[in-house]
Amino acid sequence: MDVILHLTQDCQLDCVYCYGGQKRERAMSWEVARRAIDLMLDQPCTGTPPQLGFFGGEPLLEWPLLTRCVDHAEARAAEMGRSFRMAITTNGLGVDDAIARYLRGHRVMPTLSFDGVRAAQDACRRYRGGASSFADTQQAMLTLLGYFPDLVVCAVVSPENVRYLPESIDFLLGSGATRLLLNPNFFDTWDDRHLALWREGYEYAARCFERALRSGRFVHVNFITAKIAAHLKGGYELRDCCDFGQKEVAVAPSGNLYPCQRMVGEDTERLGLMGNVFTGFVGDACRCIAKGRQPTNPECLRCDLRRRCRNWCSCVNHRLTGRFDRTGSLVCFHERMAIEIADRAASRLFRDQDKTFLKTFYSEGQISPEWV
Repeated sequence: MDVILHLTQDCQLDCVYCYGGQKRERAMSWEVARRAIDLMLDQPCTGTPPQLGFFGGEPLLEWPLLTRCVDHAEARAAEMGRSFRMAITTNGLGVDDAIARYLRGHRVMPTLSFDGVRAAQDACRRYRGGASSFADTQQAMLTLLGYFPDLVVCAVVSPENVRYLPESIDFLLGSGATRLLLNPNFFDTWDDRHLALWREGYEYAARCFERALRSGRFVHVNFITAKIAAHLKGGYELRDCCDFGQKEVAVAPSGNLYPCQRMVGEDTERLGLMGNVFTGFVGDACRCIAKGRQPTNPECLRCDLRRRCRNWCSCVNHRLTGRFDRTGSLVCFHERMAIEIADRAASRLFRDQDKTFLKTFYSEGQISPEWV
């Protein structure tokens, strides 16, 4: 089981789409962190080594706690003969050479949240006082790329910044990033104009993807590579889908356990609460959560694209429909658009027998699990 530690609820930014609730200087105690790490390592090992994730708020604000967590996890895993992975999601504002070097040395794989060009970043991700965060985040990206050439950059696509998506893709790829996560903000209001801009941006991303592969450079753009990989394996398997509360657990600063990082929020709601690191899991709550993971929309069950549709994020579904097992129309729009655009790009590359495309997707063992 993966464990995600919300080291703090504090953050330097005031992102318009943040699901973390009110920013507070509320940090996780060492005792909570230690028990959560032990919880991860004490679980039976089943296949892929578990992952210890650092999240927030902004986890780098609690740097001494983070390094203590790393030391404890490494020491305990060595004692037990266990392997595990580590990751961090960060806004990058605390990153310098020393921090990047430490993360690299301890194999803590970063994901940088960065929406792209200045106009896109400033539309959604300003400092809490209103100042631009663009220059500082750009410097963080360049620093991290020096230590992590395969750095994952996550750009949230929202109505406020979607018009800048083509420019942002050019900017991020031109800066040296090769792994882009275009993460939709499903919780805002998308009118017809914004939906059209969204499609234009995705079509531009597909052209960039094609152009890179034809030049011999592979770039990972999540909605494209995921749809191609899912097609080649015959659709998503159950193990690929959201295992809400079974494959991962998020730990609030209080020690409360939630089935997903999106549900921690201000840690004041009982929805999704699965237990606490000090008292363990609550069986009835876990069983209730496990029952509602797969969408049951009648139109989904009849859809020809259902095997390739990522309609199974329980947190997104609940925010949109009030039910974990019912998805919303905006997810349907996104998935149909993503599949259509990805398929057209893949068809052109396959038709032309592009060497980089064939090597990436048709060579045994080349497709990475995270693409799916």
